[in-house]
Amino acid sequence: MRVLHDVPHCPHEEECLMSQAIGWNNFVDTTALPEYRRLRLLEELFDPFSLRQLDCVGIQPGWQCLEIGAGAGSIAERLAELAGPANVVATDLNLTFLDPIADLGVTVLHHDVTVDEAPGRFDLIHTRFVLDHLPEREAVIRKLASWLKPGGWLMLEIGTTLPALSSHPANQRSMTVLADVMAERVGTAPEWARTLPVPLEEAGLTDCAAEGMIMPARGGGPLAHWLKCTTKLVEEHAVATGMITRDELAEAYANYDQPSFVDYTWMTVAARGRRV
Repeated sequence: MRVLHDVPHCPHEEECLMSQAIGWNNFVDTTALPEYRRLRLLEELFDPFSLRQLDCVGIQPGWQCLEIGAGAGSIAERLAELAGPANVVATDLNLTFLDPIADLGVTVLHHDVTVDEAPGRFDLIHTRFVLDHLPEREAVIRKLASWLKPGGWLMLEIGTTLPALSSHPANQRSMTVLADVMAERVGTAPEWARTLPVPLEEAGLTDCAAEGMIMPARGGGPLAHWLKCTTKLVEEHAVATGMITRDELAEAYANYDQPSFVDYTWMTVAARGRRV
């Protein structure tokens, strides 16, 4: 197993931390078994799209690769297969689920991309469903661009809710509340994905491109189950603050379990850009 390292912190760390929103890791128990199951379901759903995006840049053996917000580790594992495990760094604020990729030889770091220094220089930096939760997302993109080697690629995957497309009022309501709570408590920008790839261009990257993917959420299927699990993350806060009732949520959850239900309310946008 590779030793888990910390990297040097920003010299103004206390000031930086005071300026942060509550953040994902303070709102969600990222070490809990239900969150691990939600992450594994996320991998099942979104890895095929992510791996197709990675194929677009032609990762070669020996490339130095950084995976930010490695979660349960599936993308870092694939990067290790393509570039070699010794060439991959996987970071997160919670390392609970990353022992298997550490055992492969991947370097696993506790690292906060908003305040910590670069853990190296990279041919590829990839992150999925992370930057939309960071209020400092534009500054983080500029920082990540500076960590690239000349010719290196930055690849982002960002989720966005589309409640207006829901086929049922209860699910439209629950998706709206999900986005609103994430914005209020985490600092998420639910619509930011729809600006890509412009933020990459503004960071000085070239050959920028973006692609959006919408999958059907069929009742009883994996995406419907993932949306249900993700909505449950905000349930207590939303009910306690009067944003939605438990009866409304129960109706939305029942729809997610009903095989005749179909919804198109989640889009993933992948964007990439290259450093000159």
